Amino acid sequence: MKKNIPFIVLILTVMVSVCAFADSGKNYKIKRLVSELYDRRKAIRVQRILPSYGKEAVEYLLPLLKDKNNENVRASALYILGKIGDPSIEGDIIPLLSDRFQRVRKEAAKALSAVGTKKSVEPLKGLLGDFDPNIRYAALMALSEITPEGEEDTFINALGDYDPRVRKYAVIALGKLEVRDAIPYLAQLVQDIDPEVRLEVARTLGVFNAEECLEPLIVMTRDPEPGIRMMAIENIGDIDSPASEDFLVTAAASRDPRVASTAILTLGARQSSKALDVAKRFLDDEHMDVRLASVNVLGQLGGKNEKALLEPLLEAESTNVRREARDAIQAVNSRL
Repeated sequence: MKKNIPFIVLILTVMVSVCAFADSGKNYKIKRLVSELYDRRKAIRVQRILPSYGKEAVEYLLPLLKDKNNENVRASALYILGKIGDPSIEGDIIPLLSDRFQRVRKEAAKALSAVGTKKSVEPLKGLLGDFDPNIRYAALMALSEITPEGEEDTFINALGDYDPRVRKYAVIALGKLEVRDAIPYLAQLVQDIDPEVRLEVARTLGVFNAEECLEPLIVMTRDPEPGIRMMAIENIGDIDSPASEDFLVTAAASRDPRVASTAILTLGARQSSKALDVAKRFLDDEHMDVRLASVNVLGQLGGKNEKALLEPLLEAESTNVRREARDAIQAVNSRL
């Protein structure tokens, strides 16, 4: 055994040397990549590669944040640090929220969405008054990730921002945080000029499933955008109240076949006691979508009487009607 000791020591020494060489090689690559951030032609490629080195790259990137003469380098370093997501760098990033360059302020806010804590909340709130909407948007995104309870007014106030992207993200954040007190404020945006804002309002009102959401959602069933109308109808269906059911019955007679068919299907999905009567009424509607929705509901909820209504449709001219009728009859038979 004693004769083997020097050989073992030699092997261990070689292994340590190899590891040290590998580490030094990796560090050299990181340093070289960091230096290439000063070359604008190479910066984008470096931004894709450096995050893969993880926290090992952080110590080489942090000094770049102090290069006050180079906006692009600071912004690139912030972008990469945000991708790496090391919480220990929060204190290094916060001061850059007040940088004189817009791009740096924006990237600092975006980085804090990944590494920020309660310590970043007040500095980020300061950016919500920035003249650049891109910065306000980035700050709001970061705040939605890290804002503690009691800061909901921050997002409610942002609903009044003149930039639609900021309003849209404020709506998303309020839904994500399930801020029920925001419902009256969201109701004021049902006719917002921007369709993406209105779509998020319809989606967020559906998060609450509250009766106070019914009136604003009813307004949105008349929206110019079909997708918003459909979402409003579906969310009304999730509100458990007689008023919501009565509205769906009325909506089934809408001149817009998309609204009518969605209302019929929604009544069926909630297994409304009025669903079968409504479906029977529109079984011969001139609009294909409405007819198919009616057949679908009869198949979901119907019995022998409804089966008798469906059987003649097996000879219908439309292939879609015949197929839907066949599936509906099979569904009824499975329950008989």
